[in-house]
Amino acid sequence: MQCTTKRESLIGPITQVERSVGKNLTVPVLSCVLVRIEGNTLTLTATNLEVGVRYSIPVTGTADGVAAVPAGVFSHVLAAMPSGADVELVVEGSVLVVRGAGGSSRIALQDAEEFPNLPEVGEGVDVTLPQKALASALTSVSYCASTSTVKPELASVFVHPAGNELVCAATDSFRLAEKKVPLKEPVEADPFLIPARSVHDMVRVLADDEKPVTLRVGEHQLSLTVGGVYVTLRLTQGTFPDYTQIIPKEFVSEATMLVADFERVLKKVAVFSDKFQQVLLTVDPEAGEFTVHTENSAVGESTDVVPAALEGDSLAVRFNQRYLNDAFNTIHTDSFVFKWSGVSTPSVMRPIGDDSVVYLVMPMNR
Repeated sequence: MQCTTKRESLIGPITQVERSVGKNLTVPVLSCVLVRIEGNTLTLTATNLEVGVRYSIPVTGTADGVAAVPAGVFSHVLAAMPSGADVELVVEGSVLVVRGAGGSSRIALQDAEEFPNLPEVGEGVDVTLPQKALASALTSVSYCASTSTVKPELASVFVHPAGNELVCAATDSFRLAEKKVPLKEPVEADPFLIPARSVHDMVRVLADDEKPVTLRVGEHQLSLTVGGVYVTLRLTQGTFPDYTQIIPKEFVSEATMLVADFERVLKKVAVFSDKFQQVLLTVDPEAGEFTVHTENSAVGESTDVVPAALEGDSLAVRFNQRYLNDAFNTIHTDSFVFKWSGVSTPSVMRPIGDDSVVYLVMPMNR
């Protein structure tokens, strides 16, 4: 196996695939990146058996072959080379020789035949949308997924291509985020569940632009193809709860305010919250006041009035302060509206001027 390329052509892909290598000590080859040369194409493949990533880049001076190279060592060697350096890769027996910038390194290889094949999603429904839109949809909701594996469906992101939009949602039963992104071409497909821990691997390969990415949804696998990158991952098997039934349709009170004002107050009161991170929100439309109060017998207490336009009834509701802050991973406008359906029922936060987002948060019992 042999090829020549520029350091810049390799450093980005090897850095990306290194993040997807396995940490399974019982299968040492999973700590490697599989380097394969066929014709004038070099592919770098890594997997942790849940997510697999493959990069393809053009190279010259080639001789076909395959090698399983320890990813951390390979990445370190390339990172230490100067920008613009020519890199030559040559397999000599059980060693990969990396030459460039006047030096050479010899990296001991592992058995490439032990490296697992990436599953290919041969048949399925294709969904094409801008990379930026997909990344935004996934990151806007994935933080709400449960960190527990007791209910795998709640540790996943719900994705539903429906007509002219892609709906993404996640919940851990205490809060829920939903984000909708438009599709240029209408698609009808059954909903599927992406493990939340796999979302980061998907988002890492997406660019912040409008160039298209294609998802292919199979029965148990999902693939993502963009440029010379191919990602495949296992889907969660299960049924996501029908969350649309718990989003309130009617409200008794609401407050419209600037995101910066509310975030500033939440940041201040955080130091006073108790071990349950409780904050008390009080809405008093008659007095024209929206207050945030928290107390901790060991630290003290704090009360702040947040400038807001208020409507509806007076009420006081306790929430987890962190869950309120997390809403701004989904809400990216300057202002938002906070709507209450009651003191013991879910409340809704929505950005002003963006109907594609809804964030639901459950109140806390005292």
